[in-house]
Amino acid sequence: LIIQTMIKRLVCDYLIIGSGAAPLAFLDTLLTELPNKKFIVVDKKARPGGQWVDAYDFVHLHQPSIVYGITSKALEGNWAKLLFTKFMLPWQHRASKEELLTYFQEFVTAKCQSGKVEYFPECVYDFDQELDMKSATFTSLDGQQSYSVEIREKLINGVHGECIIPSLNPPAFPVDTGINLMTPNEIYAMQQLSRMPNFVKNVKDACVGAEGTMDRHFIVLGAGKTAMDTVVFLQTALGVAPSDISWVISNDVWMLSRENSKGPFGYAKALLDANNDKEKAALAMEAQGQFVRLDTDVLPTRFRFPVVGAEEIALMRKIDHKIRRGRVSSIRLDNNNGDIRVAFSKEDQDDWVLSKSNEKEHIFVHCTSPGPFNGNDNALLFPSEREMTLNLLFAPPISISMSCLAMLETARQRGTLDVAFGRNILENNNVSPNEILQELIQSMVLASSEDKESIFLDGMRSTITQAMFVALLDEDPMVGYRWLKSNRLSMLSIPNFRGRFVEDLESIIDKGKDLGSDSKKLKMIQKVAEKLEPLRGK
Repeated sequence: LIIQTMIKRLVCDYLIIGSGAAPLAFLDTLLTELPNKKFIVVDKKARPGGQWVDAYDFVHLHQPSIVYGITSKALEGNWAKLLFTKFMLPWQHRASKEELLTYFQEFVTAKCQSGKVEYFPECVYDFDQELDMKSATFTSLDGQQSYSVEIREKLINGVHGECIIPSLNPPAFPVDTGINLMTPNEIYAMQQLSRMPNFVKNVKDACVGAEGTMDRHFIVLGAGKTAMDTVVFLQTALGVAPSDISWVISNDVWMLSRENSKGPFGYAKALLDANNDKEKAALAMEAQGQFVRLDTDVLPTRFRFPVVGAEEIALMRKIDHKIRRGRVSSIRLDNNNGDIRVAFSKEDQDDWVLSKSNEKEHIFVHCTSPGPFNGNDNALLFPSEREMTLNLLFAPPISISMSCLAMLETARQRGTLDVAFGRNILENNNVSPNEILQELIQSMVLASSEDKESIFLDGMRSTITQAMFVALLDEDPMVGYRWLKSNRLSMLSIPNFRGRFVEDLESIIDKGKDLGSDSKKLKMIQKVAEKLEPLRGK
């Protein structure tokens, strides 16, 4: 079979790869600030939404909708309607998968209809191609259509931080044929099947025996938010008894309390107060009610920003059978007796054997994919004059990071970026605006450096980057501050929220000196603090 490929020629200012939450938040801000520019959006998926397209259907945002999505349109909708029809305060709304997909689809459709955006779903861009000064190519998934694009400004890599999710990625360990392994998506499908009026033996009937005992045993694999959601869903939607759920937890994690959290910057402030001692910071936040853990007698070792409510944590704590032996390394079926043997990567841990003799059907639920923590967190955001890479600047949610990156690109385009200040910080009068951004605006650090002099400042990077953003955006620091205050995605848009730009930088400098941090970097931070002096107390 010979497939003839047709080539179509296109022109744009910005070629954006990806149409998930990150690239669309970036696009929205650029459309607002640079309305005369032309954009092309390319995505391998059939519709906008990124990870949400393939996520399990019972998923909701962890955090409030008011700080997620795009700047120009509220995700939570009309506040009066929420109050009077759903009896819900705006900051209590957490969008569902359906709401998120509709929201992003409506945005892309509207911008395409305006003529400012061209959208190419089910197309793929090869990042291995050499980006010349004028053009790049992408093709349809079926290979029948190829596009050559003249890029007048930049290529935007919006999929660098793409989530790795269970429905699209099998476990990273071998699972024998004959093992019943499901994804959360399939668990949802099981629940939907049970609702079919003509389905004689529905799921609950199949699970509940004559004396009310379950003949299915669910084993949830993973310790992240997907696993947490699955444990809750099994109990609330499928009616599975806690005694019929086992939970394999590789590492216990700290969770933000939905009721008591002070937002993503609360952790950065706690780290600063604790001299970047993560355990001390976490325990302090737990004492304040901002952090919660699954079991009071098990100290979590990680924090990946999951947010849970009191009802969720209560349901999770009902699971008594938790297996804490490290990461699963294999799930094998003994062909001689039908037993299932779960092995672990820690050499000192025995296998967990599930006997066939107990007459339960063992269903493993795969929640072990890393999600947004895909190992790509340290890429250059401004690798060249012709490219940008979108990645987190601050703690999740991701949207404000993307909007800030778009504003920096806007300032570069308009010539309002404070290049003189950037050169002063770097002590180099020959660096270009892009080189300034490359050096001074960096991704949030998820894994600290092993260099003792860098550990503290790595932990403070989000706080430093937020201040650096305001300092570089314009000669007048009030420009960046007012923009953040007006941006619905920013915590500064919340009444009475204080950024503490100057105060936090001064604390970082003082503690950095005591901890032996790089004196050159501390000098740079001092210059930022001096420029932001008008923001003291804000």
